[in-house]
Amino acid sequence: MTVITRHTAPKPTSTAHPPVSGLRGYTPSLALRTGLLASGSALLCLWAAPIRAETAPNAAYLHMPHTQPDTQPDATAATTTVTAPAHVTGARIVTITPPASQPPQSGFWDNSRLLPPLTSRPEAYGQPQSLELKPLPTALLHQGPWGVFNTNTGAAAGFGTVGYYAVSRWAEDWSSLRDKRNRLDPMDVLKYIPFNTEGDIYLSLSGNFRQHNFYDQRAGFGSTKKEPSYRNNFRWNTGADLHLGEHVRLYGELMSGQAAGVNYYGYAGGRWRSRLDVQQAFVEVRGKVLNATVGGMAGRMTFLDAPPYFTAGSVYPSLPYSWNGLRGYAFWKNFRIDGFYLTLTNTAPSAMFHDQVGWNSRLFGAYTSYAVPSFKFLGRNSQVFVDTFYLGFILSKSALPTLEGGSIAGSTHRDTPGTRIWGNAGPLEFSVGAMWQGGEFRAAKNGPTRPVSAYAIDATLSWRFAKWPGHPAIGIQVDSVSGGNMHKDQNSSWGSFMSPYIPSAYYLDISTYIGQSNLIDVGPIVTIAPTSNTTLLLKVPAVWRNSRQDAIYANGTAFYAYRPHGAYTATLPQASFTWRATRHITLGIDGEYIFASHTMTNAGATSGAFVQSNIELTF
Repeated sequence: MTVITRHTAPKPTSTAHPPVSGLRGYTPSLALRTGLLASGSALLCLWAAPIRAETAPNAAYLHMPHTQPDTQPDATAATTTVTAPAHVTGARIVTITPPASQPPQSGFWDNSRLLPPLTSRPEAYGQPQSLELKPLPTALLHQGPWGVFNTNTGAAAGFGTVGYYAVSRWAEDWSSLRDKRNRLDPMDVLKYIPFNTEGDIYLSLSGNFRQHNFYDQRAGFGSTKKEPSYRNNFRWNTGADLHLGEHVRLYGELMSGQAAGVNYYGYAGGRWRSRLDVQQAFVEVRGKVLNATVGGMAGRMTFLDAPPYFTAGSVYPSLPYSWNGLRGYAFWKNFRIDGFYLTLTNTAPSAMFHDQVGWNSRLFGAYTSYAVPSFKFLGRNSQVFVDTFYLGFILSKSALPTLEGGSIAGSTHRDTPGTRIWGNAGPLEFSVGAMWQGGEFRAAKNGPTRPVSAYAIDATLSWRFAKWPGHPAIGIQVDSVSGGNMHKDQNSSWGSFMSPYIPSAYYLDISTYIGQSNLIDVGPIVTIAPTSNTTLLLKVPAVWRNSRQDAIYANGTAFYAYRPHGAYTATLPQASFTWRATRHITLGIDGEYIFASHTMTNAGATSGAFVQSNIELTF
């Protein structure tokens, strides 16, 4: 029998229903749209309260207490044992109620009531953070009923990170606010608006404003001919999450984004500049089947159930990826499975509310994760996950590079089975993944069809010095991603691995000049929390081409015209600093210098700096 220990305020007399995390319908109702628009005005109140750091890569944080804490509960706390809710199978919940007379901490910037645990965006889950210092009050975590899969701020559940706020706002659960003693924030009045006496029909409103500013000394190794380039973009979005009891939920989200600058580049395609439109709209149904929490989602939604080196939350464009289709999931105590068939939203139409269900890009497959029973190693709680998955995608527009610096137009279908083992064993934090990729490339205008055979191996390994100042994790990152051979004839197999949906910018290269195709990289990585509300990432990857007969890729679907002779490409020292000023305000700055290799400069490339500043307001 599992014992889950958590700190919380006393429960009200009504029984709390489990939160819902999951479905989308295509068009929000009039009432829903009204709620979405009304919630935008709440952004004016952000100065009064606190945020989830969407731009905080690899942040150390206080671990969700999915296992028993190392120390016994405080003797002054009242302890009661209650029956486990339906979504925690075979578990006994020990609720530790802090004394009502406990005084709040003084101060503003360092007030623990204003600062939830430091969390990271999905970019970070290639580098697990398992810093477990002490149990956290449930009022500081708004995660779904996913048990052990709430580890690492919920990244293991497959819905993106979920701490105080989530990357996908529908993944948050605010039902704990039925007890008013869990309300820590003036904005909490918008997070739980009940419509019945039982409290299981309620509305949660959300909003976000984000601005990024970019400086590129010589963007894309100088390939853009914009020297220097100053870019900026911003987006705002409002969401409404309507729970109709514990089994049905409707979610809708509106989003708008703009971009400008001096000597700017790369704004085509609708993801940097977009008038107001429906970013997400879905319906979700959830229940208990075969002793599992089972749910189905239909509509327009975000999707993050993939390793960060395959796809992530889209750091830089104004609009994240938005998908249309079906998704189903099932959670048992130590095992989960997720199945999906999705098409990428076409954001190219410039008119308001004219985004379309696109068919040029499709993603489908299944993802499973097994949570190895938790254990102790070197005196620390440990948790390891073993993931297996199949990710298939079809791109109606794709291209292969040529020796002359040009391209061969066509389409591609890729099948990508893979596995990933990740988590922590005591102070050792690790992620090791392998993928093989098959399929075919079809040249345009009835050209030849070429089979694909490619692979990717991605690994990070760090040692957490939890008792040192800043709790640093010091380690190494190694990746090997296969490349093709442009010297082969047009009927031969193609060997370049493709990750078309933009892997995490913070996984390898924050400038995003180098993508996850045809590369080998190795370098040290350090994550540290200098203070309770700041995080710092330092890394220095050195990058080579895996195949000298293939191009250098900016991302899975774009490559440079440079054709250097040597394999060594660049060294990329970089740093990312994030300050969570309050729960609602996060500031950050990222910097990198791209040292192009001698063979790259001989081929026409140049070295240069990249700097990005970030501000984010969230409620």
